[in-house]
Amino acid sequence: MDKCNCYHSTTVYQQKIQPWAEKISAAQMENIKKNFASTKPMNDEPFALKEDASSGAAPSAPVKREPVIMALNNVTPYYTGYARIDNAITDALYGKSQELKDNVYNIMWNDLLPNNVHGLDEAGRTALISLGVQKAEYLAEQFMDDKEKDSFMEAIRSVARIGMEGKRVGTCDMEYAVKHVIGLDGNNHVQEENMGAYLFAMEREAPETYKEYESLRKSSKNGEVDAAFFALRWAMKNLNLIAANRPEYDKLKDEQYEKLQKVKLDDTFSKADTSSKERFLASLTEILKQNHALQTGFFFGRISQMSNTLGDYLIGRQIVLSGRA
Repeated sequence: MDKCNCYHSTTVYQQKIQPWAEKISAAQMENIKKNFASTKPMNDEPFALKEDASSGAAPSAPVKREPVIMALNNVTPYYTGYARIDNAITDALYGKSQELKDNVYNIMWNDLLPNNVHGLDEAGRTALISLGVQKAEYLAEQFMDDKEKDSFMEAIRSVARIGMEGKRVGTCDMEYAVKHVIGLDGNNHVQEENMGAYLFAMEREAPETYKEYESLRKSSKNGEVDAAFFALRWAMKNLNLIAANRPEYDKLKDEQYEKLQKVKLDDTFSKADTSSKERFLASLTEILKQNHALQTGFFFGRISQMSNTLGDYLIGRQIVLSGRA
């Protein structure tokens, strides 16, 4: 694996900490030692709470501080932009707890389609996707009925296949075949955008115009926006051509989805026991112990996070902060 040059390796907080004693010279250290004993203390008596001489009252008892519970913000939903995938997940989560929604979207952001895979080689990256699929399987087993579970897991595996086809940018950043402009209706269902149909008809019926569109799109930093308006103006004038090509366009979309379903998923964690949280975490641990090729420290860290979450969920929505006065 190439040397990492992403922000995880270049930020100040990741740099090696140099002990204070190494930052000063031997002469400076000797001067500190020589002058330390001659420095007069700021107070002659040790600090202590004294009894009130007039009342004889003892100092008040220490204040007992209750732990502070902080609620985390909701995890932002992840949409791939493909209606048949995203809407199946949305429907499966409809009416479910916010905790379940947070767990599912956390898996999508951090396991299936992570933006950065710092510290993971390709085998580790695909194994992380396998872990995400099994985490989703566990959640479906615990919190969904059979009908919801089937459609949900089919969609999750489709997301995982998109992840398997992801491409590295540099050493750690990832790019996926997902859409970055998503249209949602009032039920948070993804609406398939029409630009693909416009361009499909344009390329078939007006190839010279399509070449002009491509040239405009690549012309400048504003090329994408200018090209989009160019295509939209063409579409408004050629609605009949778009309608005539719609069946072939829909057939193409179906073929693309069928091709996605043929992408092979990593099976590193596929035999994990999802019947209960205790068995799930124990089976993941056992799989890791038998797989010496993975960065086990990374994956044991993920298991530890799930172990520290109370209840049957895999990530919690609360952090408990406590301290001593």
